[in-house]
Amino acid sequence: MTCIIAYDIEDNKIRARLARYLETIGIRIQKSVFAVEIERHTFRRMLGRIRAITGDTGNVAVFRLCVGCQKNALKFEQETGESFHVF
Repeated sequence: MTCIIAYDIEDNKIRARLARYLETIGIRIQKSVFAVEIERHTFRRMLGRIRAITGDTGNVAVFRLCVGCQKNALKFEQETGESFHVF
């Protein structure tokens, strides 16, 4: 399953720790947005790890993408010169 994880965390240490964790399991789309490909049976473990890192600090949103959403997702890239590419 593919998940999009976005966060808004003011605390620098917690934000950096969460980013380091997400970099180990996914790819950074933007500074505070990651795409993660994860097995269904490990989804809850990932959520638990995120909760352990963030506690009650900041906001984290996790969006699970269905197959149709994955097929229709576009990413516009200015740096590479590509007008778009599909995830």
